[in-house]
Amino acid sequence: MKNPIHSLLLVLAIVTTAFFTTGCPVAISHPLGKPGTEKIDGKLLGVWVATSDSADIVKMEIIKKDDYTYAVEVLESGENYMVESNNFDAWFTKLDGKSFVYSKPTDPAKDEYYLYHYSFKDKTLALEDVSLLVGGIDAVTDSETFRKEVSASLKMPDCLTARLEYEKQ
Repeated sequence: MKNPIHSLLLVLAIVTTAFFTTGCPVAISHPLGKPGTEKIDGKLLGVWVATSDSADIVKMEIIKKDDYTYAVEVLESGENYMVESNNFDAWFTKLDGKSFVYSKPTDPAKDEYYLYHYSFKDKTLALEDVSLLVGGIDAVTDSETFRKEVSASLKMPDCLTARLEYEKQ
């Protein structure tokens, strides 16, 4: 007969791994780019509504704060939304030919960034989490090492995960 504690620990390990490899991106203390240096992508502006009921961010508004910064407000969140803020400053950057948006809560006490890869197909916005698959989050000590980690991870098939699609309202 199997040890019930061993079985419970195995289940907890699987659930924890699934939680941290899917869903909300992990907060990181370094931005992927240099905020305020790359012009925004105007295609991101507007009110976006998730096409899936399982989205953590169900509805969001992205407006132009200035030529280099977005103001993002989460208007409606799903039950698994775990970020303590609904208002973010966000920036655009490119890496290895791919487009990314990284955001930071507007609360000055929160020094953490969230990263998404994004793309468009027709008028649909797709957001994907970015998994750090080479050295992981521990390998990131500044923006330069973050870019190197993302670049190396992009070469692996499981780097971009948890794709969610949004339609402009």
